[in-house]
Amino acid sequence: MGVLSITDNMSDMEYIIGCIEEHMFNFMTLLKICICRIKSNSLAEFLKDIKVDLIPGRYKTDEEKIAFLNYNNFSLKFVKVTIVSCVIAATLYYLAGLAANIEMVVANSSYGYRLPYKSRSLIEPTNLIIYVCLCLYQFLLVLIIIFGYVGTDCLLISLVLHVSGLFSALSCKVKHVLNNPENRRSRIKKLILRHIRLIRLAESLESDFNILILQQLLGSTIHLCLLGYDGLVSMSAGQEAKLITFGVIAGCVLSTLLAYCYIGECLINESMSLADSFYQCEWYNISQEEIKLMHICMMRSAKQMQLTVGKFFALSLTTFTDVVKTSMAYLSVLRTFI
Repeated sequence: MGVLSITDNMSDMEYIIGCIEEHMFNFMTLLKICICRIKSNSLAEFLKDIKVDLIPGRYKTDEEKIAFLNYNNFSLKFVKVTIVSCVIAATLYYLAGLAANIEMVVANSSYGYRLPYKSRSLIEPTNLIIYVCLCLYQFLLVLIIIFGYVGTDCLLISLVLHVSGLFSALSCKVKHVLNNPENRRSRIKKLILRHIRLIRLAESLESDFNILILQQLLGSTIHLCLLGYDGLVSMSAGQEAKLITFGVIAGCVLSTLLAYCYIGECLINESMSLADSFYQCEWYNISQEEIKLMHICMMRSAKQMQLTVGKFFALSLTTFTDVVKTSMAYLSVLRTFI
């Protein structure tokens, strides 16, 4: 319906920009749901695999427990804040479009009913009852965005932070294993097996979500550009209420983008820090055979685990600044041509 609405108003560039901006969330939500559906079997196996990580007995020292819980506690806080902020942003945008139409109808009764979202409706809202029903129908989009868009983001971020926490706990475990001579060889072998498992988990996440991360970054770039343009138009028109709404939505887009880049940075740092843990232990007090086993882990830790943006490049905090700079460059081009 959004595409049909654009084709009906090809001469109105500002309407087209507003329509693309509105339906960007819907399009990205649809893609995220489709990706999760395609990868559902792999994600189900992943979730079954990480159940054992919640058993307290797997962590022998308080340092390991704290390292693991720090990431999981942060994940829980992020999910709570993200859900609340995105619910507020999506509801504000919906109500802003609804309030603008009601204000115009009250000022001029001959003005036709316009729905909160710019899309062609199957039934024309010729009276108040039909209009209310169509508004309630469009409110379902708010719920779809909350569960499909925000829910997928929370799932990805929680899983990546979980794996990062496991890497952090494993780094703490290295010191406990290598500095204790009792049954050290068998415990080093168990350490290697845990490292292999974490590598498999990280590679599984990268394989399942690299396309989703790509569409998130592309969508965020376009969305920030369009939000910036609409914000400038609202500022010049003196529409303060609309400007606040755009500011809240832009804040949600930026915070989500930053969260994606942050978890990518966490995974890189924690996977690389494992090699440093081996260097810091008392490796000079262990046997040659045990040093060989330790060397296997050190060599593998030299290769960082990472999330990629569609297999093109690694996701890290530098990606955040690159996306923001690119979106502002697009905004400058858009202002030049319009």
